[in-house]
Amino acid sequence: MVCNDCARFGTELTGPIPVRRRGNPIVAERLEKRQRRMTERDVYATTTPEELVPDFSERIRHAREERGWKQTDLGAKINERASVIAKLETGAMIPSDTLARKLEKALEIKLREKVEPVAVKRESARPPLTLGDLMKLEKK
Repeated sequence: MVCNDCARFGTELTGPIPVRRRGNPIVAERLEKRQRRMTERDVYATTTPEELVPDFSERIRHAREERGWKQTDLGAKINERASVIAKLETGAMIPSDTLARKLEKALEIKLREKVEPVAVKRESARPPLTLGDLMKLEKK
């Protein structure tokens, strides 16, 4: 619908007016994902933290040898170099979370374990020492 002056620039449409859909479903999906990503969440409350076991190097070497694989074979299976596997087995390198997951899946072992939080005991209800307290101590 336009005024008479503007009508001369276009042509009149006949038939039903096309109805525009309410946005692209792909765009809506991406906006929803962004919204989920942007919401704040407490990562400490949702899961118990997992830490690397202290004897990870021995577990990796033992599991690899049990299967009869060489370091190059294991490296090829998890898409890493043999030198990385050698460093892991000697303990010279600590695996990242993604590398630990790859190793766990390939060797069917557990390299991470859940750690329970430890409650810290407070010493006393005495207020902390201030500079004024120190000056009083020096005068005595």
